[in-house]
Amino acid sequence: MRGALRNKKLKSGKLSLYIDYYPPVWNPQAKQYTRREFLNLHLHANPVTPLEKQENKLYNEIAEKIYLKRMKALMLDANGLYNKDALDADFYLYALNFIRGKQREGVDTTHHETAIKYLKRWMGEHFKFRNIDEIFLKKFKEYLLTTNSLKSSKAKLAQNSAASYYDKFILIIQSAFLDKYLPEDYTLRVPRISNVDTFRQIIDDEELRLLLENPIDDDTVFRSSIFALLSGFRFSAIKILKWSDLHFSEALNTWYVYIIDPKPERSFKHYISQQAVDILGEKQEGDKLIFPDLNYSRTRTRLQDWFASVGLKDKAKFHNWRHKYATDLIEKGEDIYVVSKMLNHKHVKTTQIYAKVPDTNRAKAASKAINRHLN
Repeated sequence: MRGALRNKKLKSGKLSLYIDYYPPVWNPQAKQYTRREFLNLHLHANPVTPLEKQENKLYNEIAEKIYLKRMKALMLDANGLYNKDALDADFYLYALNFIRGKQREGVDTTHHETAIKYLKRWMGEHFKFRNIDEIFLKKFKEYLLTTNSLKSSKAKLAQNSAASYYDKFILIIQSAFLDKYLPEDYTLRVPRISNVDTFRQIIDDEELRLLLENPIDDDTVFRSSIFALLSGFRFSAIKILKWSDLHFSEALNTWYVYIIDPKPERSFKHYISQQAVDILGEKQEGDKLIFPDLNYSRTRTRLQDWFASVGLKDKAKFHNWRHKYATDLIEKGEDIYVVSKMLNHKHVKTTQIYAKVPDTNRAKAASKAINRHLN
């Protein structure tokens, strides 16, 4: 690996210092090979005053130190050795670039960003890679499990939320290890936060009838809600859904959506009914969003108004449409493995939370529990 310290003349007349690499080197933040690394240091092309000469001397010295540091890193990498200087890199800057990369891929990064917000609240605005080790990860887990929510200083952060934020955080840590910012993957030795089975306020048929008979006067919230009810999509998936994601299978005579599902961050081919397609309105061409005005904060507020109007304020959660979709399929006798695939769950175990036997089935079973010898 070789490199040279060079300068390039700018339109302003100043000289921009940069390192010219040959052959190109891998830039872990930009995720590509590069020939030039500009140092954001500028020289006066023709220094006249003592101050200009002093500035040139200072910037040349700084550039030389950076150059030597980069050459050391390349030498260590070429020999399979870890570069300890990487530990002084800014973790927040790396996390920001990681998140932006995910956003370019169409991934919903809300939980990634929230995880970093909790980290900043705990560690402050300055955080380097050298602070990260096995002990740190254990302490951050404990912090998430005991801290209050960012939304309310009085409400404790729910364990399932803590689990989600920690999972997104360690994805960044694992990426940093692969990019050689860390000497080892500490996440392998620290168990993740487990999810807990929570009581789910699932909408029953009578409550659904009340909601549909008293629709909210907000077309976007209403149609996105009913589409979630008929498709089982999460809010994050509906928010990014484009008309170009909607397809019709001639062979199967049915509609399907093909997207990168934001939460599991993997491709998802999901078949939906004609009824679900009809709620979307007239199909448009191109990459326009199907629900361009869909906003989580406004949707949550309007949803609370809608549910409260029929006495169901406690069930005013957009995710309840997905719960209703899943439980309806199971109650109608659909195989749990099929339902798991419809929900894009990685494991059937996740789907089993919807498979609790409904009261109607248990009532029928009770009438069969009769011993004929007692009559």
